[in-house]
Amino acid sequence: MKVVISPVYQHLEPFIASIPQGDYPCEKVFRERRNRVELVRVGEQRFVIKRFKRPTIANCIIYTWFRKNKTQRAWENAYLFKKNGLETAEPVAMIVRKKYGFFHTAWFISEYLPYPDLEEAYQACETNGEKEALIDAFVAYTLHLHEIGIIHRDYNRKNILVHKEADGYHFAMIDINRLWLKQDPDVPLSMRSLLMLKMNDEAKEMLLPKYAQGRGFSVEECQRSLDKIEYYNAFRHRVKATLKRLIHK
Repeated sequence: MKVVISPVYQHLEPFIASIPQGDYPCEKVFRERRNRVELVRVGEQRFVIKRFKRPTIANCIIYTWFRKNKTQRAWENAYLFKKNGLETAEPVAMIVRKKYGFFHTAWFISEYLPYPDLEEAYQACETNGEKEALIDAFVAYTLHLHEIGIIHRDYNRKNILVHKEADGYHFAMIDINRLWLKQDPDVPLSMRSLLMLKMNDEAKEMLLPKYAQGRGFSVEECQRSLDKIEYYNAFRHRVKATLKRLIHK
């Protein structure tokens, strides 16, 4: 078992050691689908434990020898964000368990950020002016991410947390184990990330022109790229659904 603990949280070693056995009280379960995400309290502090579901046998082999596992990527990406002055949940520890020499299960532990997500923050805006200010700040944040070569591969509204300070809106990213690191991303790559926001027509009309102008792209080019990606995703989904039906028959 590989355990890495942040120097700031060495005093939590006994608690972290109990995590693989599940020997700790859970305050809340945020998600339990492919992965389990829990809120826990230790003393006066709250932390998030993300347990990554055991992957397929093929991926167990890949994560053992050929590619970094999701926990390792989340750990390293957290420090990448901090290095670039970007806010994310403070990394606390990572745990990787092997079985018969192969990757088996992993956990990523981080601080809990008590902020609303982008969807909640937008819904809480009481005026069109507030909505416009939030969108402007969010576009500026997204432009900054892409300008420094960080493109989030799961850029959905639940993974973008918002807090408002005296100087305006600030953003924090969570679930950062999947990134593209590419300087000066082109239109298709940029749109693949923005598509994760699942924008309705109103949101597109507000956000897309601002983003395009900031990158020096044309709005029409961005929209064409979004349409192509959406068409391809829908086609792939239909093919997968058809194959599943045939297999079940």
